[in-house]
Amino acid sequence: MKLTELNRGEKAVIVKIGKLGELKKRLTDMGITSGEVIKLERDAPLGDPQQFLIKGTGIAIRKEDANHIEIKDVVETK
Repeated sequence: MKLTELNRGEKAVIVKIGKLGELKKRLTDMGITSGEVIKLERDAPLGDPQQFLIKGTGIAIRKEDANHIEIKDVVETK
């Protein structure tokens, strides 16, 4: 399952970041690593980017980049 498939308020565990290179380095520098819990907080008015909560910090990620993040164990928390 991809990070873009989360619905607002859902949490999931990050499995891996699929794309290598600068994007992966940038995402891991922001705390997006395997095993971390991530929650979709909200979408931008036009749907892109999306705001996620990870380690207590809000991070905006473009859908194009979020499509390279694989997740599992989706849990609703509304």
